Amino acid sequence: MRTGDPDWLDLTIDLTIDDHAQAASFNVRATDAYRLALSSAVPFLGAIRTAPVVLLLTHPALDALATPADYAFQRPDWPLGALHPDAPPGLGAWWKNRLAALVDLFGAQHVANSVAATFLTPWCSEAFEARLRLPSRPRMLALAASAAARDALVLILRGGDLWTEHPEIAGLPPTRRFYPRTWRTTRIDRDNLGDDAWTTVCKRIGVHAWL
Repeated sequence: MRTGDPDWLDLTIDLTIDDHAQAASFNVRATDAYRLALSSAVPFLGAIRTAPVVLLLTHPALDALATPADYAFQRPDWPLGALHPDAPPGLGAWWKNRLAALVDLFGAQHVANSVAATFLTPWCSEAFEARLRLPSRPRMLALAASAAARDALVLILRGGDLWTEHPEIAGLPPTRRFYPRTWRTTRIDRDNLGDDAWTTVCKRIGVHAWL
C-alpha cells in the first residue's frame, strides 16, 4: 500500500466516512490555524507497508506555500512523491528540508522508497489540536502499529504521548523507537537524532532493496 494506489484511495474514503461529521463540527468552532481541510484525507505518505523507516507525525502540515491538493501529488516509483523534482514547491520544500541529510547520502528516489510517514489526524491543517480525537484515531494508531509489527524503525517526531497509547508502539525497544532531541524540529539527521539512532536509520535505509 502506497500513496495514490487503490488501497490508499479506499482508506481515504473510509476515513472521510468515519470523520466527516465530527470534523465538520470541530471546524465550526475552530480558529483558522486549527481548521481541518476536509477535501481529502491524507492517511500516510510513502510505501507504508515496505519502507524500513516510518515517521509518526501529528498531521499533514499546511503553511503559506503548501496546499491540501499538494498531498495528492504522485509519480511512479516515488512513493514519497514530495521528494520528486516536480513536487509542488511548498510540500517539496517541507520534506526535502527534513530529509536532506538522507538524500545527500542515498539519493532522493532511494529515500522516497525507504521513508514513509503517517499521522494522528489525517487531515491537513496549519496547527494540531491535541485534544481532538476523531473516529479515525484507532485506524491511524493501527496503521503505525502495523509498521512496528513488521520490524520497521519508528521515529516519533510529534505527538509521542499520543502515539504510545497503542501498546504495539509503546512496547517497541529503544533500538526500534526513536525520538528527536528537540520537539521544535522534525529534521532527520545526526544532530537531531543522535549518533546511535542516526547510524541505525542509515544502515536500514542503505540495505533497503526497493527496485
